[in-house]
Amino acid sequence: MEKITDDAIRKTITSTIIETFDSMMSMPLESVDGSVPTGLDDSRMVGAIHFGGEVVGVMSFNLSAAFAKMVTAAMLGIEIDEIKSTDPINDVIGEIANIVAGNLKTEFLDAGLTCVISTPSITSGSHFNIDPVDIAPPVKFTFRHQNDYVRVELCAKEEIGAKEDIMSDLSSDVIMERIAGVDIKTAIVNSVIDVFYTMLDMEVASIQQVPESFTEEMRTVGSVTFAGEVDGMFNIQVNDDFGREMTAAMLGMEVAEVESDEAVYDVIREVSNIIGGNLKSNFVDAGLSCVLSTPSITNGRDFKVSPTHVIKPTRFLFSHKDSVIIVEAGVKRDKSDSTEAADKTTAKPARSETIQETVLMPDTDNEMNQFKNLGLVMDIPLQVTVELGHSRKRINDVLKMGPGSVVELEQMEGEPVDILINQTLIAKGFVVVEKEKYGIRISEIVSRKERMKSIR
Repeated sequence: MEKITDDAIRKTITSTIIETFDSMMSMPLESVDGSVPTGLDDSRMVGAIHFGGEVVGVMSFNLSAAFAKMVTAAMLGIEIDEIKSTDPINDVIGEIANIVAGNLKTEFLDAGLTCVISTPSITSGSHFNIDPVDIAPPVKFTFRHQNDYVRVELCAKEEIGAKEDIMSDLSSDVIMERIAGVDIKTAIVNSVIDVFYTMLDMEVASIQQVPESFTEEMRTVGSVTFAGEVDGMFNIQVNDDFGREMTAAMLGMEVAEVESDEAVYDVIREVSNIIGGNLKSNFVDAGLSCVLSTPSITNGRDFKVSPTHVIKPTRFLFSHKDSVIIVEAGVKRDKSDSTEAADKTTAKPARSETIQETVLMPDTDNEMNQFKNLGLVMDIPLQVTVELGHSRKRINDVLKMGPGSVVELEQMEGEPVDILINQTLIAKGFVVVEKEKYGIRISEIVSRKERMKSIR
C-alpha cells in the first residue's frame, strides 16, 4: 500500500476491534503477540469481507465457535442458552467484520482510494483451512479477552484507477428493479455447463437432488463475491478426488501427475472466477456497476461457507459421471436493509424479515443440452495486446521529450515480445513485416498452468 501506511491500517484495526468489543459487548480486549497459542485451529468461525475498486483484497475476522456464541449473546443482550441456531451468530460475526472493514474503507477513502466492500461471508466448522489470497503480504493482529482470542488478518493492495465499475448514481429502487430483471438461473446454468465442456471437456448434467451414494469427504469450495450496486456471492464445491480430475483435465495430464493441492486450488479458482465473471457480465449488461472479488479457496471436511441473512443463496446441483458439483449463488434483494451498515460503529445488528426465494432449478436435462454448443462463446470479443518492451524514466526526462526523441526499451533487439489476451500473458513471438503491415509470428505458447497463475 502506498497512499495509506501499514501503521495507519494497524491503528484503525486495533482501535476499532477494541472499541467495538468494549462498547457493544462490554468485553475488554488487549492486543497480544500473534505467536501465542490461540486455540483457533479447532471449531471456529471466520467472517470475511472483500474490498474492490482502488483497493483489492480481503479482511478476515477469526474466533472460536464457543467465543462467537458468547459474543453474540453479549451483543444481543440475551443468555447463551437462548441462542437456538447459527443464524444470529453468523449475523453478529458478520456485523463485527463489517464494522472493521467499514472503518478501513473510510481510511482508504480519506486517502483518496475509491473502494467498496462486499457483504460478509461466514465460514464455520471444525476441520477446514482457508488458502490465503496471494496478492500482498498479510497484516495480522491477535487480541485476547480472558482465555479467548480474536485474530484479524488483512491482505490488500492498491489498484489505482480501478474505480469505473463501482461509481453509482442509481436509486435503490432502480437497482432492485434491474437486479430482478437478470435471469440468474439461466446465467448460472449456461456458465457451469459451458465452462466444464469448453475448458475441461467434461459433460455435466443438472440433477434434482444429491445421489444417496454421494459422500462429502474432503472437499474444496471456490468463492467469489460481488460488491457495488450488486451485493452477492457465488460458490462452487467439489470433492477433492473430482478436483484432481478437473485439474488433470485442465492441464492435459493424468490424475496421478497432479502433484500438489495448490494446482487443484488454482483450477477451482479459475473456474469460480470465470463463472462469477459471467454472472457479473449479466449485471453489467443490465446497467449495474459491480466488482468481482479475487477468488478464495476453502478446503476441509467439516465446514460451511454461507452469507449473512441479507442474502439467501439458491443451490444448483450438477453431476459428471459419479461426481457431484454443488453451486450456490445469491444476491441481496432489498437495499433498504442498511447497505452501509459498516458505518454504524455503535449500532446493534438489525433483525430483518427472512426473504423467501423460489429454488431455481433447470426444468429438464434437454434444457441443459442446448448450452453445449460452442457457438455460445466463440463470438465473445477478446483484447489482444503486444508488448514490445518497457522503460522507466524520471519525470524530468519525460518532460524533455519531444518530436524525434527516442525512448530506449529494456528489451533487447531480437528478443521475443509478449502477447497478452485480456491482460494475461498467453504467448511470445517475433515482429514481422508483411505487405507493409506489422504482425507477430508466434514462437511459444504459455502453458495452461502458467496462465492460471494470473488468477491468483
